[in-house]
Amino acid sequence: MLLEKDLISLRKTCCDNTWCCIMIDFESVVKIFSKNTIALDNASFTIPKGVLAGLLGPNGSGKTTSFKLMLGILKPTSGTIRIFGLDPWVHEVEVRSRIGYLPEKPFYPTGISVEKFLLHIARLKNVEETEVLRISRLLGITKLLDKKIESLSRGYLQRLGIAQALLGDPELLLLDEPTANLDPLSRVELLKLIKVLQEDLDATVVIATHILPELQPIVNYVVFINRGRIVDYGYLEELTHKYIVEAIYEIYCRDPRSIAKILIDTEFITGVEFIDRKNTIRVKIDSRYVKEFINILSDLQQKRLVRSFRHITSSLGDLYARLASKV
Repeated sequence: MLLEKDLISLRKTCCDNTWCCIMIDFESVVKIFSKNTIALDNASFTIPKGVLAGLLGPNGSGKTTSFKLMLGILKPTSGTIRIFGLDPWVHEVEVRSRIGYLPEKPFYPTGISVEKFLLHIARLKNVEETEVLRISRLLGITKLLDKKIESLSRGYLQRLGIAQALLGDPELLLLDEPTANLDPLSRVELLKLIKVLQEDLDATVVIATHILPELQPIVNYVVFINRGRIVDYGYLEELTHKYIVEAIYEIYCRDPRSIAKILIDTEFITGVEFIDRKNTIRVKIDSRYVKEFINILSDLQQKRLVRSFRHITSSLGDLYARLASKV
């Protein structure tokens, strides 16, 4: 996580009209709906530009409220919010014009086709109608353009929701429980698609969900929230080291079995797995020994036994369990 002094420094380098490195900035934000309903309790966190972030926490923890505050739909009771360096409540139109949003429970009109719906959204956003076809191709729904919306499966409805959010090439994409009510295979496919879109479109994406394991393969930044309080936030790899949970690496090599034999007897390696892709193994390690592990891999690279390696993710479930005990 960013140190407080670093966070203050980053905030000072951004003025009201120019956004540099921080895309989303909540500082001591409180949102009270009634005496008995405190949705956010002194919440402070940042999300930098260009990440695929998870806003993670149980149902009722304040995720949807946070999104509505980012969009300027709600006004904070106290505290400061900056999106692109702007107060979303004051600069509502400008901020929303740069955000794509998929609500948790989207509403779609009945009796019209997918194409007519997307063309309507394009006109509302002052987007060229040709963009509808481009976005439809990206989401894999061109064959459904002439179908009635009510005939779509839940999985394709979610793709439609993401398609309407992407119209206008938003800089920030907010997806609230995008895999809700999908079967396991559809959830995996949709999340892989989101990952590809984030990389191809160079957008910042924030996914709010209470289902932690499914985000593990795609996010590189996380904000953990519980009972309206921010438990911790930061780059996943840094939090993994901080709270000593397993880190997962993929290794590309000529002879996976030989490398597995070398690594399996290392004390801090907790698991080695062969995956579908050729010449690739996935290794789980105790995150306290990342430096030692990287030294081993670097040595194997010099000997040309390992081609490359990269940190994939960490166990979000284990990490959240450690963090939840703080609240």
